[in-house]
Amino acid sequence: MPGLGITVSPTVLAIRLRQLGDVLSTLGSLRALKGAAPDHRVLFVVDRAYHALLRTVPFIDDLIPEPPAAGGLGRLAAYGDYVNDIRSRRPSCVLDFHSNTRSAILSFLSGAPVRVGFDVRVRKLLYTDVEPRAVYRSGGIAPRTSHESALALVRRCGFASAEGTAGGTIPVTPDDRLRGSEILVRSGLTAEAVERGKLVGLNPGNPYPAKAWAPGNFGRLARMLGDEGSAVVVLWGPGEKEAALRVVAESAGAARLAPPLALEQLPGVLANTRLVVTIDSGLKHLCVACGVPTVTLFGPTSPFEWHMGGPLDRYVYPAETCSPCRLKECPYEIPCMMKISPESVWNLVVDMEREMSSR
Repeated sequence: MPGLGITVSPTVLAIRLRQLGDVLSTLGSLRALKGAAPDHRVLFVVDRAYHALLRTVPFIDDLIPEPPAAGGLGRLAAYGDYVNDIRSRRPSCVLDFHSNTRSAILSFLSGAPVRVGFDVRVRKLLYTDVEPRAVYRSGGIAPRTSHESALALVRRCGFASAEGTAGGTIPVTPDDRLRGSEILVRSGLTAEAVERGKLVGLNPGNPYPAKAWAPGNFGRLARMLGDEGSAVVVLWGPGEKEAALRVVAESAGAARLAPPLALEQLPGVLANTRLVVTIDSGLKHLCVACGVPTVTLFGPTSPFEWHMGGPLDRYVYPAETCSPCRLKECPYEIPCMMKISPESVWNLVVDMEREMSSR
């Protein structure tokens, strides 16, 4: 109460419900917001599945689970309780990074006097201000990464001095790294291989077909890395074990399969790798968030939108005339991904290692 001399910090409600890569791409902008306005509380509405990963992020003051579905009388009551809880936090501003129907309605019902989202169809009517999805310069669309778009949303909310990068937003402690090394040793890697800084991660993922790089290519790359003296571990998540096992089989013994890992265990494991070769995926963005160097293979998606790493994050992008198509299935046998050879990726890895050793 003002009469008691109690000062209530202004509260920003940020919304990014899912997917992992999208959630992680907002973190740099939230860190920039906190840097520009350290007195503000930052509340982050995000899928509960990511809370364990994000709970130690220092610039997020509270994590709020995604809103319940509103169908049926019982669920409608739960949704009403959820909205009342949001309103009780008295947000002064909403940043809707998701800007879908569900998040736009929540923004509107939050009671915040300032609500900023992206300029999309009818949903934009629920915001007090909107940020264009695309920026046009000289008669064409100017490339802008997801991080840059999120940062533009923060500035439109009134934090004009917000600046920063997307990298290094997930803290990794020495204890996290130690636990990660113990996990890797249990997977069959030797302690020496983990500790001497020669471990490379491969992430084939289980993408939609247009994003896939052949297991034989990953296997060939693993053999080249093994011949050079590196230890190789194949990383995988839910639904990705079969793809990872195919890579291990193609590696002819050069690669080990990582054990099953909870999302919050991954930063500690990744911290023990000197770099990760990955398709465009949530794990790629987690590597960047943890400060782990990456080589990312782009084909149907664009690095100009989704490559948000630092100087030690590189990408391969054949840029076919049909790229980026953003199709889940390619009608032309994926010429963009087929053009990426293990040798070209290997050469990029060698260049990166040379640069890292000179730092």
